[in-house]
Amino acid sequence: MYASAAGFFLLAAVFVSAQEETEPELAPLDGWYNNLLHPEWGAVDTILLRKSPTSYADGVYHMAGPNRPNPFEVSRVAHRGIMGLGSERGRTALMTYYGQQVVEEIMDVQRPGCPREYENMVVPDNDPLYTPGIQMPFTRSRFDARTGQSPSNPRQQLNEITPYLDGQLMYGPAKAWTDAIRAFDGTGRLKALDDKYTPLQESFPVINNIRLPFANPPNPRANTVDERLQPVARFWRLGNPRGFENPFLLSIGVMWFRLHNFWAEMIKQEHPDYTDEALFTEARKWVVAIHQKITLYDWLPRWLEIQSDGTIYDLNGTSSTPERPTCPYQGYNPNIHPGITHEFQTSAMRYGHTLVTPGLWRRGTPIGSGNDLLGNNAEQNCNWTRTTLKVPGQVGEQVHAFRLCNAYWNSQEAVQEDVDSLFRGMASTLGEREDHIMVADLAGDVFGPLEFSRRDLAALNIQRGRDHGLPDYQAVREAFDLPRLNSWDEINPTFPTDVPASTIDAIANLRQLYIDKGLNGSVPDDVDLFTGGLMETTFDGPGPLFRAILVEQFCRVRDGDRFWYENKDNGLFSQFDIERINNFTIFDVIKNVTNVDESQIQIDPFIHASNDICPQPEQLNISRTRDLNGQTSLVIENCTAFQTYDYFFNSEISFALTFFVVGLCVPATVGIMWLLAKRRIKNMTLRKKKVAKKVRGGDPNTFEVLEWVGHKDGERNIKIGLDNQRRKIHVSDRRGKPLRMIDLRQRGDVQIRPVYVWLEDDHSNTMCSVRAEGEIDLVLKFADIEDRTEFIQKLEVFLSSINVDLNQTNMRHDIILNNAQTKDKRQKLLDKFFRIVSLQAFQGTAEDMAMEPLDMDTSKQLADIRLTRTEFAEAFGLKPTSIFVRNMFLLVDADKSGFVNFREFLDFFVVLSSQDSDSKVQLIFNMYDIGQKGVLSKSDFSKMIASLLDLSDSTLDKSKVADLISSMYRVANVREGSDMTFTDFKKIFEDEEYAKTLANARLDLDGMSQEAQSHTKKRKNNLQSKSQTLKRNYDKGSKGRGLSGRRGTMVKVTTKKIGYPKTKIGQLWFEFTSKVATYQLVIFWTVLYTLCLMGVFTERAFYYSVEREHAGLRRIAGYGVTITRGAASSMMFTYCPLLITMSRNLITFFRETSLHRFFPWDSMHFLHKYIAFWALFFTLVHVVGHSINLYHISTQSSGDLNCIFREYFRAQDVLASFHYWTYTTITGITGIILTLIVIVMYVFAMPYARRYVFNAFWTTHKFYVLLYLFSILHGAARLVQPPLFWLYLLPCLVIFVIDKMISASRNTIEIGVISADLLPSDVTALVFKRPASFEYKSGQWVRIACLDLGKSEYHPFTLTSAPHEEHLSLHIRAVGPWTTNIRELYDPDRLEYKKYKLPKLFLDGPYGEGHQDWYRFQVAILVGGGIGVTPFASILKDIVHKSKIDDFRFPCKKVYFLWVTRTQKQFEWMTDIIREVENNDLKGFVDVHIFITQFKEKFDFRTTMLYICERHFQKVAGKSLFTGLSATTHFGRPQFQDILRSIGNEHPQVNRVGVFSCGPPPMTNQLDRTCSDLNKVQGTLFKHHFENF
Repeated sequence: MYASAAGFFLLAAVFVSAQEETEPELAPLDGWYNNLLHPEWGAVDTILLRKSPTSYADGVYHMAGPNRPNPFEVSRVAHRGIMGLGSERGRTALMTYYGQQVVEEIMDVQRPGCPREYENMVVPDNDPLYTPGIQMPFTRSRFDARTGQSPSNPRQQLNEITPYLDGQLMYGPAKAWTDAIRAFDGTGRLKALDDKYTPLQESFPVINNIRLPFANPPNPRANTVDERLQPVARFWRLGNPRGFENPFLLSIGVMWFRLHNFWAEMIKQEHPDYTDEALFTEARKWVVAIHQKITLYDWLPRWLEIQSDGTIYDLNGTSSTPERPTCPYQGYNPNIHPGITHEFQTSAMRYGHTLVTPGLWRRGTPIGSGNDLLGNNAEQNCNWTRTTLKVPGQVGEQVHAFRLCNAYWNSQEAVQEDVDSLFRGMASTLGEREDHIMVADLAGDVFGPLEFSRRDLAALNIQRGRDHGLPDYQAVREAFDLPRLNSWDEINPTFPTDVPASTIDAIANLRQLYIDKGLNGSVPDDVDLFTGGLMETTFDGPGPLFRAILVEQFCRVRDGDRFWYENKDNGLFSQFDIERINNFTIFDVIKNVTNVDESQIQIDPFIHASNDICPQPEQLNISRTRDLNGQTSLVIENCTAFQTYDYFFNSEISFALTFFVVGLCVPATVGIMWLLAKRRIKNMTLRKKKVAKKVRGGDPNTFEVLEWVGHKDGERNIKIGLDNQRRKIHVSDRRGKPLRMIDLRQRGDVQIRPVYVWLEDDHSNTMCSVRAEGEIDLVLKFADIEDRTEFIQKLEVFLSSINVDLNQTNMRHDIILNNAQTKDKRQKLLDKFFRIVSLQAFQGTAEDMAMEPLDMDTSKQLADIRLTRTEFAEAFGLKPTSIFVRNMFLLVDADKSGFVNFREFLDFFVVLSSQDSDSKVQLIFNMYDIGQKGVLSKSDFSKMIASLLDLSDSTLDKSKVADLISSMYRVANVREGSDMTFTDFKKIFEDEEYAKTLANARLDLDGMSQEAQSHTKKRKNNLQSKSQTLKRNYDKGSKGRGLSGRRGTMVKVTTKKIGYPKTKIGQLWFEFTSKVATYQLVIFWTVLYTLCLMGVFTERAFYYSVEREHAGLRRIAGYGVTITRGAASSMMFTYCPLLITMSRNLITFFRETSLHRFFPWDSMHFLHKYIAFWALFFTLVHVVGHSINLYHISTQSSGDLNCIFREYFRAQDVLASFHYWTYTTITGITGIILTLIVIVMYVFAMPYARRYVFNAFWTTHKFYVLLYLFSILHGAARLVQPPLFWLYLLPCLVIFVIDKMISASRNTIEIGVISADLLPSDVTALVFKRPASFEYKSGQWVRIACLDLGKSEYHPFTLTSAPHEEHLSLHIRAVGPWTTNIRELYDPDRLEYKKYKLPKLFLDGPYGEGHQDWYRFQVAILVGGGIGVTPFASILKDIVHKSKIDDFRFPCKKVYFLWVTRTQKQFEWMTDIIREVENNDLKGFVDVHIFITQFKEKFDFRTTMLYICERHFQKVAGKSLFTGLSATTHFGRPQFQDILRSIGNEHPQVNRVGVFSCGPPPMTNQLDRTCSDLNKVQGTLFKHHFENF
């Protein structure tokens, strides 16, 4: 058989050699330029044609037929019916499935559009197949995006392959596909499995291990998701992307595969010199031609019509009418468009659905031949193959026939088992009867998506026609020149001839459905084309309308194909070749590529006539049992049940767990930060924990020990001194500064109670606690037990010498600590004590002080409280060792008990709270009239002045003190040196200014907690207390004095007071306007940035809501996508500019330019935090939005997601679960990482973290590198849009990198610290070596890192050294953990154990300030506000240095330095620097003035006395009593306009005056406005340079 077949085909192959040696042009795979006049005609992805007008509901794209019945209802009445009725004209299953492969050769409109458009169909209540109310999914077809814009440009669907019969079915839709299935082994063959060992008739294509994208829907037969979803790699490599839908279609695909290889082998034998490409091309050319011939001239006529006498449709007839069109081939016509029409695609070609059988009778190799296979012998000899059931729950193990519905996408099983039996079966099995009915395997059990496993194909066909905007059945008839019908009966008028009664019943049922729906029941208007056309079907074939559509389409496909095999002009075939091709039949193909020959199937396998061999045992039908070959079983099994699926299944746990864990990361990170902080605090405490050292020699009554102050404050190094003479125990620090004292002197007849000592009897036995009556316990720790024993012995001797008993008790370590009377415990009790005093003094209630009712025990404790001298001094913020405190304490201690009790303290406080100035003068007089003689001697008066100086830490020469006393004697009109009576003393205060000051003076209770003081203030306001804030104004005293009084200049200095509104609304308005004035530049840029940020968000949200409203993701997740996309762009607009705010060198450069007037460069830290806040906000929005979006995405199929995310591909057999998206995609995993990075960075950026774990903050803040890296990767997947983050990042990154390179260019070297001094006000003065290459200007700042505190932890500080100095210096105020640690690190008590080896530093800088141009002006005014004076410390020293150089010349001739500050406490660390300037300023180059702008609300008694003395002191000594400086001290805010005008008048020859200010914005803004105003009216130009902090 094989030899004869080979000879047949070889005859044709011989003629191949007669062809031209040049390779002929073959049909392009993509269809382009098939038609040279119209290159796009017939190309892939071109629109379907329309013969009838569009009928979209809106004329543009909305589904057609909105008033038509539900497709399910139409399907139920018109397309469901009795199965098992065979073809009346003998059409076989082979004809039916050959028709399916023809469809897939010329059109592919099955891929849904992107994004998916769902028009799901709701199952009606009366549907028997599905649960009423559920929706069967339906996705609209892909369309040309350029259409569907208007009624003149309605939506047009696309055909994704060419309409030609050009072999795409065999060779794939593109060249890449073709190459993937070729062998490329020199034979021109398609690649086969086991190619070297398997005969051609048994060969199969190679496995698809390269994952060609075949259609791969879920297998509806299986019961589990894993079984239903199988990888595409299980398929073979064929040309047809949908070739594995069912075994019968796959069999035909294998047939064409083998035919190609058959031809290639024959040609190779004839032409061994042909290349692989030539062999492949020749074989392909012949296979395509054979397929063209069989399809158009063998299959199509039988498809169109088979009459009862066996006559088939004459396509080449000369007579053509609309009902019976013909089209004999007249050659290629380039003016004929070959495109597929909507009518053909959606309806006419689907006529074959009614011929599909529910399965197939399979036949093995028959026994015998001829009559042995006819009649009754057929059942026994045709070898009907049984099918083993693979579906659970069926009856029996085998059935007779093969079921279609359970074979969808399981095709390879049957084909590989025995493909020959399938061909024999398709030749014997009759198709279903030619009518309107579809079998259950299609109308109810056709395959579907995972969420809807069984669908109704009839309903889908109807809905597809509406999707494509097809008009109704009548309109299409008119488009094809067929008359409109006037009644439903005219649809198929041939009844009862060749028309089953079921068709007439279906027409009647359909009509009734229309009537029931309120539609036209008289004529078949608004009927769907698919349904109306099928109702015309007769036994001969499709009715007039479908026949006209089919003929018209196939004739255009043929006539418009330049490469049609009959077109001699294309040079493909000769006339002889064409004749040979015309002799090929489907039988010839089957016979030569399988083991089936003419003895096993009929010559025309498309038709099975009554006399053909092996008629089927019976027409296939469900629920039928039959005895065949002695075996009784079901004919075919039942279809598996309908299944649904929730795509979110198996994602619930990962979804909840992911967000729970991510959310838990916030408290977890906070917890880690808290633990690190606690560890840091513990380490700090341990560092604070001193080591008691053993000291030998020295005073035997002085002991250096550790004192445990309390749980909060830890330990401190102290000295204990036993003073026998004064009967006191002195406590001081190691440098001798008094801390407290225990007074054990006996007062009157009151006996001193015993001193109790508790000795530690566990641990190291080195601790003891000393408790004296009314005192805080002394909890001491010694170096060893010997030192403790020595101390106890000395203490016992000391107490015995002053007649005080000593009681010793052994006690555990923890009990000593827990029961110790610490300062904290005492302070809580004293706090209540002072509240009660305030209540008594101001006649208030407990509610006024926010006090809870006192119990009896607490009341008794308060009544029994007796203040020690130390507590008395601390209550008023004074030093306990001062004479002022001593005298006052002795005065208040009326009973001379050595303590101040409640009544004594209350009486004293009431006097101070009154407005009786005489009483207060009397109180002062009595304080220094120790002997109560009624007079003050000059010695007493001197002691009073000395005590006041002691309070202010000031010192004066004795001569200056004498001058001061003399002036005050003169004021009192008393002879100097004589005793001063109270009347004389009172004269000093008779001045109106002093009297008012004294009347308002009182002692503040500094010992009271801040909360208690605030309530006290509120209470005093509520009671309309006459106590007012002290407002000192030295304008009167300043009149006539110059700004530089000691120089004799005439510059006028004035001050003004700012009135504070009294009403609450006024106060709020004042605060608001003050803040606006203070931060106007910051507010402007902040508002501008915020508006831009909101604009970015709005633009993206609008784009994804309106401009891309059709986007698939938006359709799935709703407006959540618009929010998240807006948030994403906002994140880009926030995270990227943060780099600018971190570019210190850039900021330093621009702050020194004129741009500082327009942009708040000094507020970059605030802007950094502000922008970071919005970054966090939009990050939260983005994360929350994507949590919702990910849920929606996780509910979609992989195919839909491939469509939504164009840059993403996920195999259809692999579900894209939530954990897939989150943990296996770049976008997902980077999103998780970014979220964690943000959590860590923001948690460790909290003030608490910066305060206590700065190293962790600094380290985690460097995660910004990872943040930007992962942000770039996050968008790199291009899921929704092209990555944009880099566009935002790039310019900011370039600036930041350049800035970092500048910083990195500075060498980081270890700098040795020369000296470290702990100054008052928690200021640490560091002097360190100056690197050889370190050049800087006065006023610049640096960043330092201490090696002992972390090499990478840098902090900025302004240099207080001048450029000419050999070393660098900084003054660092302890306000945070690092600065506190610096102070502790350089504490001499700590360093003494390290042999005073000072820790080294790293230095980075310098960075510029805006004040270096002072020397360019002849007159320069430097104005420092508060701590803003720091930059001027260096400048002042630099000025003095330059002024002393004889030959150093620069324009500046005079400098005025004005320091505006709130309180005198800020003078402490600057005093030495200003004094140095005064001492070295020999030429009078600098004038320094200090302005005190704010007093305490209730000015205390001691300060009142100091201010009174200050006035006299300045007159006599020429120095400030506060500062000891020659600089004039003024009280109030400077009146800049008067000052600057006076300076201008003082220097009339100067045209330009430089004004340099640094301080809070209100001050600099006021000065700036003053300069602007003066520049308008005055000749002198004031050039203002300012910097804010």
